[in-house]
Amino acid sequence: MRKQQATRLLFLILSISILACGLGARITYKKLNIVVLNSLSMAMFRIGIVFLVSVVIEYMLAHKIHKGFKYFFRHVIVMNSLELQMIDAGIYIQRGKIFELPKIELSFDKRLDKGILKIRNSIKFDKKLDGMSLSSALERYIVERHYMTDDGNYYIYELLDGSIDFKMKFNSFEEYIKHNEAIPTYSLFLDRRSIVKLQHTLLVGVTGSGKTYCLYNLLLQFFNKSIPYVIYFADPKGSSLAVIGQIIAPDKTAVDMSKIIEQLEEFVFKMRERKEEIKELLKSKLDADYSDFNKSPYIFCFDEYASFVSVLANEDKKTRDKVNGLMAEVILQGRQLGFFMFIIMQKSDANLISTSLRDNIPLKVVLGNSEQQTYVTAFGTGVDIPNRHYKVGEGVFTEPVIASEPKLLQCPFLNFDILEAVRKATPVM
Repeated sequence: MRKQQATRLLFLILSISILACGLGARITYKKLNIVVLNSLSMAMFRIGIVFLVSVVIEYMLAHKIHKGFKYFFRHVIVMNSLELQMIDAGIYIQRGKIFELPKIELSFDKRLDKGILKIRNSIKFDKKLDGMSLSSALERYIVERHYMTDDGNYYIYELLDGSIDFKMKFNSFEEYIKHNEAIPTYSLFLDRRSIVKLQHTLLVGVTGSGKTYCLYNLLLQFFNKSIPYVIYFADPKGSSLAVIGQIIAPDKTAVDMSKIIEQLEEFVFKMRERKEEIKELLKSKLDADYSDFNKSPYIFCFDEYASFVSVLANEDKKTRDKVNGLMAEVILQGRQLGFFMFIIMQKSDANLISTSLRDNIPLKVVLGNSEQQTYVTAFGTGVDIPNRHYKVGEGVFTEPVIASEPKLLQCPFLNFDILEAVRKATPVM
């Protein structure tokens, strides 16, 4: 039996016992007409009622009845499930027949779609609490990320109601533009709840995962900013990205190996020019970047990067080294200058993209139901991936500011003609 249950049961038995004694005294008083028993029975009744009401009130307050009945019942269900499964997992100290669990604090937001779970840390359970997957014990909730408090005394688990749909739907490009107008100039929205700063991005997903539509969502945001974005398109397979590139900027669109390398060289040349420009501006404002000076960001969208790498492997060493050097220069120096790589591929294995480059890409997105190895190569080892079946356009992402551990993502549904929207867009190149 859990310690808290045992305490409540003890007080409940005590309350019932006192009430029973009071009832017995009352019956005896009526039979024998002993006045003192009348007073005693009344006192015992009152004490028993006080004890009983106290047990009920303590239980209801422990589950935060003051926040409403819906909150109360949700709290009871989740806490009960969690405590039982923690006992099954051996997260307790047994003292006789009593199971003493670590201190647990659970709270939800007003809409009950998010929550915070705090579990008291200890030497005995530290590794278990860090590596344990709690989502299965939390009914409808899943753990999006967890971390230890600065003092090391608690593990904090951020919860999300897995049944909540936060996918956005846009039925027209005009509706899409209106929403995008509220997003900061140098930021992008990923879904209804996640806005990130423009940065190097790795987008991974198998065929049919919704990777292309996720890319469309990002591209369309580039076109209607108050400060123009300059976009380069590299598509070794000559698929949909190349079609969009030919409409928007044919002079910055490449599909064959030599042309892609030329575009990459031009991109880096522009970045080096910006570097000299920013160097002078920094004399008036230290620790600034391109956005502080209202400069246009440059984006190099590299679709089917794995196909490019496989063809590049057949080139001479000088060409391979040159391309690798250009990629590294952009990813390592581009952030402050406003030059960013958007790399799209099906897998991010080390033989396709070097670990040093991948580790320096802040925003990583994995869509669809990918293999475990794909998550490991994208996010590293020892991270929790929310265990669920991902529909098209759904997945997880990491980003240093809002998602240090994989966070759920539901890409917007664009219910309009993408090509027509691209033709309406007016980016300045």
